[in-house]
Amino acid sequence: MSRLVAQHQHQKLTMRLTRSFSRLEDFGFSLTGLLVWPGTVIGMHYALGPQALWVWLPAVIVAILLNLQLARLGSYWPEMSGGTSNYATRLLKPYPGLGLYAASGYFISWAALIPINAIVLTDLIAALLTPYSIEIPNTALNIGFTLIAFILAFSGNRALAILHLIFMLPAIGFLLVFAIQGLGWLVLSPDSPGFFPDRWSPFAPVEWAKWYLVAVYAVYASEGATAFIADSRQPSSALHYLKLTAGLLPIVYIGGSWVVMRLDSDRTFGDDALVNLIQSAQAFWGDSATVLIVLLIAFASLLSCATTVALSARVLYQLALDDYIAPVFGVVSRRGVLGPALTATLIISIACLIWGNVLRIISITGIGYLVSMMVLHLGLWLNREKPEVLWPWWSLGFLIIETLVLVVGGLAWSVTDFCVGLAIPIVLILADRAIDQWSLKLPIFQPTWWNKRYQMRPAGDFNDFVGLQVSVLIFLVCGAAALGWSMSSRFHWLPPEIRNSVLVIVILTVGFVGVAIACWTSLPQVARIAEAREQAELLFTIAQDAIGAIDRLGVIRQVNPAMTALFETDRRDLIGRPLKDYLRNLPDTVESWPRLSEQQLILGERAIVLEMSTSELTHNFFEENVIILRDITEQKQAEAALRKSESQLREQAQQLELRVQERTAELQLAKEKADTASAAKSNFIASMSHELRTPLNAILGFSQLMIRSQTLPEEQQENVSIINRSGEHLLTLINNVLDLSKIEAGRTTLNPKNFDLYRLLSDIEDLLHLKAEAKGLNLAVAWEPDLTRYICTDELKVRQILINLINNAIKFTETGGVSVRVAPSPIYSDTQIKLIFEVEDTGAGIAEQELDQLFEAFSQTTSGKKSQEGTGLGLTISRSFVQLMGGELTVQSQVGKGTVFQFDINAIPIERDQVEERRPKRHVIALEPGQPRYRILLVDDKPLNRKLLNQLLSPLGFELKEASNGKEAIENWHSWEPHLIWMDMRMPVLDGYEATRRIKATIQGQNTVIIALTASVLEEERAVVVSAGCDDFLRKPFRQEEILEAIQKHLGVRYVYEGLEEIDTSSATSTENTLTREALMELPETLRQQLQELLLTGNLKLLAIVLDEIAADDPALAQAIKACCDRFDYQKILNLLTE
Repeated sequence: MSRLVAQHQHQKLTMRLTRSFSRLEDFGFSLTGLLVWPGTVIGMHYALGPQALWVWLPAVIVAILLNLQLARLGSYWPEMSGGTSNYATRLLKPYPGLGLYAASGYFISWAALIPINAIVLTDLIAALLTPYSIEIPNTALNIGFTLIAFILAFSGNRALAILHLIFMLPAIGFLLVFAIQGLGWLVLSPDSPGFFPDRWSPFAPVEWAKWYLVAVYAVYASEGATAFIADSRQPSSALHYLKLTAGLLPIVYIGGSWVVMRLDSDRTFGDDALVNLIQSAQAFWGDSATVLIVLLIAFASLLSCATTVALSARVLYQLALDDYIAPVFGVVSRRGVLGPALTATLIISIACLIWGNVLRIISITGIGYLVSMMVLHLGLWLNREKPEVLWPWWSLGFLIIETLVLVVGGLAWSVTDFCVGLAIPIVLILADRAIDQWSLKLPIFQPTWWNKRYQMRPAGDFNDFVGLQVSVLIFLVCGAAALGWSMSSRFHWLPPEIRNSVLVIVILTVGFVGVAIACWTSLPQVARIAEAREQAELLFTIAQDAIGAIDRLGVIRQVNPAMTALFETDRRDLIGRPLKDYLRNLPDTVESWPRLSEQQLILGERAIVLEMSTSELTHNFFEENVIILRDITEQKQAEAALRKSESQLREQAQQLELRVQERTAELQLAKEKADTASAAKSNFIASMSHELRTPLNAILGFSQLMIRSQTLPEEQQENVSIINRSGEHLLTLINNVLDLSKIEAGRTTLNPKNFDLYRLLSDIEDLLHLKAEAKGLNLAVAWEPDLTRYICTDELKVRQILINLINNAIKFTETGGVSVRVAPSPIYSDTQIKLIFEVEDTGAGIAEQELDQLFEAFSQTTSGKKSQEGTGLGLTISRSFVQLMGGELTVQSQVGKGTVFQFDINAIPIERDQVEERRPKRHVIALEPGQPRYRILLVDDKPLNRKLLNQLLSPLGFELKEASNGKEAIENWHSWEPHLIWMDMRMPVLDGYEATRRIKATIQGQNTVIIALTASVLEEERAVVVSAGCDDFLRKPFRQEEILEAIQKHLGVRYVYEGLEEIDTSSATSTENTLTREALMELPETLRQQLQELLLTGNLKLLAIVLDEIAADDPALAQAIKACCDRFDYQKILNLLTE
């Protein structure tokens, strides 16, 4: 987790290396690999003699091909730093562990080269001075030579690159001269011992493998220039230098080794590099050999240190960018300083320096270097089909040879060193993992820590830059003079060649030290001045306004590109000319120019209006002013045009105001007409509602009473059931039309209720699953486990929406099934949640051209018209309900595949105890004894409505009277004093509103309960009824339980219910008399189908639910069915259902 966070910060905060190296600097870094030759040639020559050429020859061939291959890879990946090892990681991207192991071995091998060269330099000085009994501080020199390169690297890229180039050219020059002049001397000199040796030593495979391991460490190092491709301003040129280096490899490694082999053939000086190289060079350089060889070795050591510091840090930098190691190693400063990577390299170098054994360092770190080359060749082979790979089969061959060299040569040096060399990369990888883990605790391992420090401005900047420069110069000159005097007085007695050799080393070292001092003193000031100048020039150049500098005479001295574009002339034409030649209205003297003015510039036939800002004198010596010119011609033209059109706009505004007044009057009239039409429509809807629902009240009410009758013949029972179902269907259609009317009028409101969402979904599934099964469809209702169970919203509207959508899905699906899914939206709070519902079917689907009209009122799709069912209002009403609950209803469909309806609603989450328990429906059969004789007055102008209420209430024991209008109602109330009045609101003579007001206006009337019973469906009707004084409100057509519950609510009446427990289940006679085909046929067809299906499948859980529904209308029948089920007499019930 820490690495992911750090990588994210790294991507946001870390700068990248800029391309700052010139072509010459690229050239300098490309030649570094050749300078490893002096440190390895003598040891190999001493061990193998002429046989050493058979080591150098194949190594050079492989190195040449490797350079050409790496140049190819660099052309494809010019943005990559670090070079060879990072190419290997990209080639082995599917195997990141192997790539990281190889890169770690590569890094350690280069980092170890720094202390090796520091030790070589110290040993060189010791070899020169020790024979003369002059003691030198070995430890101090080792540390000093190691730190010089790091001091330079921590100061910035450019200083190191420039110094590297300056010293590289003579170093490579001496090296090439040694090889070429030595070969020429062998061929042409009469004193030559001969070009070819007199005899060749026998080939020893183990020794060959042992020293080939060292040769790889030296010859392959010419590839190091690839690490700097991303720093180059011209990557293509830098890649060409790789090829140049490949061409120089045979001259240095084969030619130079040949010279050493022939001119130092007796090998009498052991493996001392200095003495053997001097011995070889004396033949053609004479007395100058000592000084030149010392110069060559010193050059090679110092330059190798400088190159290695920069290269090693770039390896870690690129690995961090590619997310292989901790992101902190990818941090870089504005001047190209890779602080964390350089610090890690310094730690490795100091560790190797403390160890101090050069031969063991080479043999151990050489293992890691060779492994990295093997992994590179493996990556080339695995990517052999890609265009960036040149010779995959050669790479495979090199891999096999290098594997043999690794095993044979590595073990030949030392088994311990071989194992340690293989283990060190693993140790580095583990150290990186530890840094990653510690990054959360230690800020120094976080990229942000380093970036903050790189972004800080140094607190100690010198304001007097000239003083600083002079101080540094005095220090360096005096220091060099003092050092020279000290050396002259101390070493004057030494032989000239030794004295000169020491002088060479001192000069080179002082050069490095001097540059290092400058890097930390004056060069940062120079860099800041350059940065400030570049920033100022950039701002001056990119400014959109014309900016110029003029002298005290008004002559133009500097202009930016915007000014030359404004004056439409060349910069050279402007410089040196008075500004007044162009802006003729300017005063004669600059002192008289206003700070802000408008001037006119004439260009041909065009006149340009300029706004000119003039500064004060800005420089004590040059006395220059800065002017800023801005073209405001268009602004002035716009102002003129604005003034010209102002009067026209005033006239148009006046005309527009008159037209607006006329239009407003028209709109007001149209609004009044629309309001009148809307009111008429509402009145019509109200009247139609009353007229339609009033007879429906009688139809549904009397049909319910007849269904409960035990004396009605079977055939008549079925007829009455048909009447009841048809009435219910007609009521549904009327309600849909009325719902649409209320929606269009904006009268639909929410009626929130606390309820159990899980139970609602289960009820809907139980209600509709048999309808689905009747068509051979599967209905599945599912919800997410984290769906809130108890919510508050309009339960009836949610139920209606789901039933509409699921009914449609079942209706238009012939095969497959219907799926209902409910899930919570991730957008929620503690006070409000959003629920997402989906209803998906596998039906015929809806054509794309029909989707737009799907939610229009009275509109049906082609499939809907074919079904010849419905009004086309269900989806319109459903969408309006969804929108009312804060959501949206959408549809996606494919013809032949099915349709998905999705909607979301807002709801309030509640607790379980806020939901009322659902009570089972029970049938009232009488009033409980011991209660007052309740008097109820029935007021309605329709005799049928009064008769329906009379037949409903009279059998239960209520005392009833009737009135046909409000006047009769008041008279009966005065004379009879009823406990409760059922009041119709629309009646002749005196309506229910006025009658209610008059009764409630009296003290006695306050104790009389008046419940409005009206066929109106308008929501505002409830408010009118309540304001008239009614205690409650019921709509027609009503159901028996609604009437009885209202009476119980207001009068506290206690009923006797017909319950399942009141039936004698042990009486077979009772069951026989109750469980008849006639009784079953009275049940709704849906209940009969559900009952038959459950008996066939034996689903007792759902059977109990169906029995509860039957018990709500006919408890005796439900108990009789239960008694048969208890006796497992399912067949009897099935027979009655299927007769």
